[in-house]
Amino acid sequence: MNRILDLKASAIIALAALAISASQAVAVPLTLNLTQQQSHVAISGAFIHPLAGAIPFVAQDGLSSTVDFDTSHPSTYTTFQGTITVDVDSLLAPTSIKFVSSAADADLSGKWLPEVEPYVDLNGDNSFGDFGADSLPTSGDDPAPATEADWGMRINALNAWAAYRDIAYNVTTPAALPVNGSGEFASTENFEFGTGWLDYWLAAANFRGRSELAGGDDNNQSPNPSTYTVTPLGGGMSEVRLFIPIHFDNMDDTLRVVYDGQFVATVVVPEPASITLLTIAGSCLGLCGVRRRK
Repeated sequence: MNRILDLKASAIIALAALAISASQAVAVPLTLNLTQQQSHVAISGAFIHPLAGAIPFVAQDGLSSTVDFDTSHPSTYTTFQGTITVDVDSLLAPTSIKFVSSAADADLSGKWLPEVEPYVDLNGDNSFGDFGADSLPTSGDDPAPATEADWGMRINALNAWAAYRDIAYNVTTPAALPVNGSGEFASTENFEFGTGWLDYWLAAANFRGRSELAGGDDNNQSPNPSTYTVTPLGGGMSEVRLFIPIHFDNMDDTLRVVYDGQFVATVVVPEPASITLLTIAGSCLGLCGVRRRK
């Protein structure tokens, strides 16, 4: 009987060691929810005119033909909702983090110009929405009516309008990033447009149309670190908070857009120690149970 009890005790100790080891060594997937009011991106930049050069764009607020859903911010600012999924090597004190995916959806900030423009392949090269080659003329047309969009901008001198619609980011990293003892890691996340459209109306160039943004991406260039912090809440629960400062500069032949903002995402999780103890307790009951003889 003593030998049987010794074997059971050894099995319990081995199980406990295995559970603790697994909780520390195996990558843990974690999905956090974006905090809407703390997750936002503002855009700035310029239209690149072939003769006048870079002409900064401004917000569309204050026009009788537009509607601002958030009067405390300009049309070039919007908030985000959704989720971010990461892998960490330790839930409460990670030394590495990998961004697996996200569904970070931009909120509508108002009704902005132009209206949704045609998405066409005028030159027949099976590539739709190419600026210039697939643009329609603005003559005889009007950018109205203002239509719901995430960001809106304008250049009065050129009678130019642009609106971003259906913006959603997929935030990833190609590999795990090292996390220091303060929970900081480099802000090198990749921001890819999961979905997105740019509608434009440029009277000076006699161009209007729609370009698809999906698939385009930029690496975060913020000099400030991202952070992964854990706050104990009591009762075996903790809040994980992910903070990502955002800055990247996208420039092509016709448009330069600078993105600045931040994402904040949180989730409440049980502490791994609590899970381990419950697992061990359940195993103890199973190993130490005595079968009653008939």
